[in-house]
Amino acid sequence: MKKILHLSFFSLFAAAYSQNISNYEYVSIAAKTGNFESGKYGLNGILNSKLKAGKYEIVSESSESWPDAAKKNPCGVLKAEIEDTSTFLKNKVQVNFKDCSGKTLASFEGKSNIKEYEPGFKDALNMALKNLPASNPVKLAVITENPKHTVAAEADPVKSTATQTQNNTIKTENKAEIFSNGKMMLNRIFISDSQFILANPNNSTPYAIFKESTKKEVYRVQLQDGTQTLGYLEDGNIVIEVAHNDGSFKKEIYGRK
Repeated sequence: MKKILHLSFFSLFAAAYSQNISNYEYVSIAAKTGNFESGKYGLNGILNSKLKAGKYEIVSESSESWPDAAKKNPCGVLKAEIEDTSTFLKNKVQVNFKDCSGKTLASFEGKSNIKEYEPGFKDALNMALKNLPASNPVKLAVITENPKHTVAAEADPVKSTATQTQNNTIKTENKAEIFSNGKMMLNRIFISDSQFILANPNNSTPYAIFKESTKKEVYRVQLQDGTQTLGYLEDGNIVIEVAHNDGSFKKEIYGRK
């Protein structure tokens, strides 16, 4: 009997992007990083111009206005954050580029000898972006209707049956896994064998990032607001423990749709 080796649609998609930010086409610029607003001193405008000069397409933080290609593949959108890393004597900024799981793929830091804040920050940002690579996006076969990512391990005389099985498998795995708690719908996207995210299609930041713990089907979870908690799989559902103000916890249960 032929064995068909097939890969998850979203695993293939995430794996197709390397650590190089030039593989991305779309970038959203965060309005705020910590207590620092990117609009201060017009820094977001400078970053926007530099990215456009590098052939990146700028999209808003809210995915509602994203192009269709970005909406279908939210992990194809980088998030750029401008961080104030100034010291007592120097104005410094750092630009961090993060993927859909919140992992930093690249950081660019610049510093300025100009002591005044506005010209100093602008000079530091321009210095940071001197080596920003141009966009050269990866063309992904996995975003097509019938991706060619199935490998035959050995010959099978019953070709028609195997082909039908293969096609059915591809169609199933191309569909996003959708989970809901009754209030909102979230897509489950696998980043690796030990990590997945729950993503709200209307937000560029993952709702929750799940990283495998030492116990099977139990995960360390980082929520959108930075809260750290636990999550696990139970009867086909995804369960997140959410803390009350008094220190107790409740279950937030997401069932597959």
